[in-house]
Amino acid sequence: MSRRDVTFTTYDGVKLAGTVYSAGEKRPSIVMTQGFSGLRNQFLPDFAERFVAEGFTTFTYDNRCWGDSEGTPRNNVDPILQTRDYYDAFNYVKTLPDVDPENIIYWGSSMSGGNAIVAAAVNKSVRAVIVQVPFVTGEVLSTPAALFCDILLEDRANVASGKHAIMAPVMPESEEEALSGKSESMLNDVNAVQFIKEMERRGYAYEKMATLQTFFHAIGHEPRVAIKRITPRPILFVIAEHDSTIPSDTQLQVYNEAPEPKRLHIIKGAGHFDPYYDAPFEENIKVQLDFLKEFF
Repeated sequence: MSRRDVTFTTYDGVKLAGTVYSAGEKRPSIVMTQGFSGLRNQFLPDFAERFVAEGFTTFTYDNRCWGDSEGTPRNNVDPILQTRDYYDAFNYVKTLPDVDPENIIYWGSSMSGGNAIVAAAVNKSVRAVIVQVPFVTGEVLSTPAALFCDILLEDRANVASGKHAIMAPVMPESEEEALSGKSESMLNDVNAVQFIKEMERRGYAYEKMATLQTFFHAIGHEPRVAIKRITPRPILFVIAEHDSTIPSDTQLQVYNEAPEPKRLHIIKGAGHFDPYYDAPFEENIKVQLDFLKEFF
């Protein structure tokens, strides 16, 4: 599989690091980025390998403030800015000799799944959308956020005055912590513990902390309101049956609100982090390739 590392510049001047996996000249192409605290070299090359084998040039990139990409504050998730970066990734990719500019697909997972929905709702030149375990509404975070809204606002004021941002752990370090009711991690999901072990087994570097403002940003993000604007372009939802990070029933509700053409697959027995590897990955990638074969 031919690959090359590149950079591209966003509208506001931030340089983002990406990797092109080429399937040849003028091929339909997939633009991918990881969710929440993820990096492009975590699991995405596995997807890219399978996409390229079916003739789809694949472009992965690190979100701003993460990995090899520029952006401050570091380890900060701002889904509004990340959504806008999808536009700049599209503009960059369509100039590549490996890409057919008339056949570009947005792909997203978890937080970037929601970003891809919103970006595609605005960018009508995108031909299709694939999202797995997508973040679909900040409403699910609104109740816990109300408990420490004053702290979030104080943190913003402190950062504006030059102080360091408050950081919080992304995932629990053990199943015991996740089940204790005392974890301070943002993604307090037992399923995340096995995900971390798989990253460590593969030798992936990963970030353990994110800004507390990440939580504030996510509360106001509402991909749900954009879902009806994808049509007439096709969208695929892949949902993990036992997702507790982004409740499965909430994802399904938003899928049901999407007009046709749309496709749905539920990975039975899977949690939020399972579709990236092992048997759930194989089931997941087959469904995504079937979707691509149907519409391209």
